[in-house]
Amino acid sequence: MNWSLMMLMTLSTALTLVLITGFGLTLGALQIVNMRKVNRLNQALTEVSTRQEALLRANGGAVIKLGQSMHSLEQRVTLTARRQQELENKDAGSLTYDQASKLIQMGAAPEDLVKTCGLSQAEAKLVSLMAARGVGKPA
Repeated sequence: MNWSLMMLMTLSTALTLVLITGFGLTLGALQIVNMRKVNRLNQALTEVSTRQEALLRANGGAVIKLGQSMHSLEQRVTLTARRQQELENKDAGSLTYDQASKLIQMGAAPEDLVKTCGLSQAEAKLVSLMAARGVGKPA
């Protein structure tokens, strides 16, 4: 083999090794850069995940408090409706007896009270007796 051919092969081999080494170093550097990016992204993801979990816990607590408040309000509404119904029933009953008393004062018979005011026969007789004795006169 000729000396210049050998030299050319040696230079070619050396150049190839330099290029391969440079390429390998470049790939290694890119790998390090990419690993750092991945680590930063993982850290950011962990932070976001932690914040989301905290928000979910806070929202869960708020939902529970809201449910308790709604339950309390429902109980209050039910109690208020019951009281209102009791008052309406009480007023309706006193109005009926007031009407019956006025009718007795105008001379109505107990049978008229049963038909007009919806009282039972016993209630009509009681209102009639009370009016005859002057008890419970309308104001």
